[in-house]
Amino acid sequence: MMKKIGFGILWFLALSMGVLLIGGMVAGGIAGANDPANAEAAGQAAGEAFGKSYTGIIFLSSLLISVAGSIMGWLPGTKAAEKQ
Repeated sequence: MMKKIGFGILWFLALSMGVLLIGGMVAGGIAGANDPANAEAAGQAAGEAFGKSYTGIIFLSSLLISVAGSIMGWLPGTKAAEKQ
């Protein structure tokens, strides 16, 4: 049981941080490409705006996926051990 809880927490962190990181990078990259003269400032502002706008929904979605996936054994590391 502790293994499932531990892997559930790891999946929550991996999902939430991964989606926030990738989303911020994409938003910043697009903003920087659209304004090459001020690419660094535009990219930073867009990445921060993405984080402020979507952090709550991403955390809730990651929590839901990690809890459901851990309980049901869908996520790697959370399957019940086979009894011999």
